[in-house]
Amino acid sequence: MFNNRTGNQTSSRFAGAPVTKWLLICNVAIYVLDIFGVGANSFRLRPYGAFEITACFDLHQYWRLLSFQFLHGSPMHLLFNMYAIYMFGGMVERVLGSKRFSAYYLLCGVGGALFYSLLAVSGWLEVNGLVGASAGIFGILVALIVIAPDMQVMLLFPPIPMKMKTFGIFILGIGIYTVLTTGNNAGGEAGHLGGALLGFVLMKNPKWLNWVDGLDVKRVTAHGPKTHYQPKIRPRTAVNMESSEVDRILDKVTQNGIHSLSEEERATLLRISKKD
Repeated sequence: MFNNRTGNQTSSRFAGAPVTKWLLICNVAIYVLDIFGVGANSFRLRPYGAFEITACFDLHQYWRLLSFQFLHGSPMHLLFNMYAIYMFGGMVERVLGSKRFSAYYLLCGVGGALFYSLLAVSGWLEVNGLVGASAGIFGILVALIVIAPDMQVMLLFPPIPMKMKTFGIFILGIGIYTVLTTGNNAGGEAGHLGGALLGFVLMKNPKWLNWVDGLDVKRVTAHGPKTHYQPKIRPRTAVNMESSEVDRILDKVTQNGIHSLSEEERATLLRISKKD
């Protein structure tokens, strides 16, 4: 569907992005288990993991808000979603940090399920089940639109280059039109829009993810253990620039959000995210 054209390729897309790698591994492994069944009775995962409004909220099976994100309906569904995570997940993870990226991705998936539920309960959409990583992926795409709106991507079908922000407007426009006209896969598109919406809100309010940082470092002092908090977003890779400049940019992101950065500062963050 698209290809990254940002220039220098890293020696490994997973350098500094372990969560992205494990998302790919888990999604593929779970799909295989679901297809072939688990155990002697070929126990299928989808009936117990797909997001269904009644099962989730009436029967209190709240795990479905997370489990549906790792289930897929077909090989092509899985392939396209994994390709998107492979292409773009690492860049966002290296900027946000692995822990924040994990929370961000999963919350965007939950946001997709909740937005779909709202429209289904209101009667706008038919009540169906949801599976797929797309809501979290749309969160990743929105993060890139905020971080690097001018990054060039190349569509595979057709092979047309465009800026990330243009691509975002295009795919979100398709989703909005499909939901408004209740077209094919309107429920899935509602999930995409929900993930994108929550992703945008979280990127504009980075402090809302500060709880993820938790207790990063514990230092022992004469008075016993001392907790040291590191609330700033930190790159998880080495960078060829003075640490004071890195700290200044990341402090600004934490305090005011990525939208407060200048174009030069955005370009610096993008370079950081692409270094090994």
